[in-house]
Amino acid sequence: MSAVRIMPKAGGSSRRSLGIPDMSHPLQSEHVFRLLVESTTDYAIFLLTPDGRVASWNRGAERIKQYKAEEIVGKHFSIFYPPEDLVNGKPEMELRIAADTGRFEDDGWRLRKDGSRFWANVVISAVRDDDGTLLGFGKITRDVTDRREAELRYRLLVEGVSDYAIYSLDKNGNVTSWNSGAARIKGYPGEEIIGKHFSLFYTREDIEARIPEKILETAAATGHYEGEGWRVRKDGSKFWSSVVVNPLRDQDGELVGFSKITRDVTDRKKLLDTIQKHAEELELRIAEREQTYAELEAFSYSVSHDLRAPLRAIEGFTDIVLTDFGKQLPGEATEYLQQVLQATGRMNRLVQDLLTYSRLSRIDFQPGPTKLVKAVDEACAQIDEHLRDKVAVSVDPTLRVSAHLSTLAQILLNLINNGLKFYPPGKTPHVEVRAHRDDHNILVSVRDEGIGIAAQHQERIFQVFERLHTADTYPGTGIGLAIVKRGITRMGGTVRVESAPGKGSTFYICLPAA
Repeated sequence: MSAVRIMPKAGGSSRRSLGIPDMSHPLQSEHVFRLLVESTTDYAIFLLTPDGRVASWNRGAERIKQYKAEEIVGKHFSIFYPPEDLVNGKPEMELRIAADTGRFEDDGWRLRKDGSRFWANVVISAVRDDDGTLLGFGKITRDVTDRREAELRYRLLVEGVSDYAIYSLDKNGNVTSWNSGAARIKGYPGEEIIGKHFSLFYTREDIEARIPEKILETAAATGHYEGEGWRVRKDGSKFWSSVVVNPLRDQDGELVGFSKITRDVTDRKKLLDTIQKHAEELELRIAEREQTYAELEAFSYSVSHDLRAPLRAIEGFTDIVLTDFGKQLPGEATEYLQQVLQATGRMNRLVQDLLTYSRLSRIDFQPGPTKLVKAVDEACAQIDEHLRDKVAVSVDPTLRVSAHLSTLAQILLNLINNGLKFYPPGKTPHVEVRAHRDDHNILVSVRDEGIGIAAQHQERIFQVFERLHTADTYPGTGIGLAIVKRGITRMGGTVRVESAPGKGSTFYICLPAA
């Protein structure tokens, strides 16, 4: 700011306003005094003579410094300075700089009339006439004690944070402040790093790629930068950091620097890398397992398919021998051939179930709107005639599910047959099939009053070849419930069982409503 230039008014100076004595000096002019009085009362605005004596006094000065005009006008302005500043000759130094450069600005302690201190922001401007003669000084003082205390509290808060590196940069990226967290994380004490460029913390690859410059450019352009990456400590070791950079601007919007917060998240990085590695390994194992399953299913399909021809031959020739030569054979031989027929029958059923299970894995079918009662009717039609009256059906004919009709019928048949088969000796079997809508799904239940299933077995019964009883006690292939689960899963549904030994079982099928 250039020095203020004033032309003295013709006719001398005014003595009207505050009873200021006429000192025959141009600074006493009514024009200058009026401009100062019109200023806000939040500022102390007054004039000094070239030698530093108070020449005017406004209401803001009276409020802040507690002196009335008649008490202070004519006295040297050094009266406002604490003893330590007087010893160092600070008042004279301020006037000398203002006279030489036109302006002086400073923050520091000042004294009120009662001796109390306040933190002041002070601006002193030289006042000159058109010939450049120094007429005196204009002085503006503002009480910024609250701001200083707030800044001090903020500084203490920042200094006390040790888990985060919090520091500031000038607009070129040089470090201008440094907290204890920065010293702990990066290894540099404040006196070693302040004034140096923040690219010192970056790896050689990042410096060559101009990453530090790009970060500041992004923060300045968008108002914020956030990212993660490797940083380098003083000892050369690396750590993974989470960084936030914000631009600092003055009241005019001009960029004056940046604030930067860095956090060491190396442990989190290691944990995430470990999780990612495990996830990749798990995906690989799943892919390998799926490939194995696919190969096993292809193998089982091939074996099952190829077994059917020799089984048919064994069954056919055995039947011929029994029919054509049965009377000529000893009774023991006939019994053996009957066992061969029974064994081939069991083998045929096993092969058929394997083919069904494999087909459910291999075929591509799209579930569509299906009347549930139609699937139930198709399942019941395949039950042995003497057992059909043991099945009670209660299904609303309007219920429609999203399913594959023949697959759903096969599933219901397997569940009903199991309910009719697993009964203790001497007890009459009975199965109930019910269904109802549950929000967006259809819930089908197949309940029996049979032998029941212990809790520890209720998950494994849905696996292939899992049997809880010998084939002699309860005939079966051990694949029926595996077919149920595979088919329901392929149609986007779920299956579960509720059971207890001796209290029967209820299988629940949940499928999307159509």
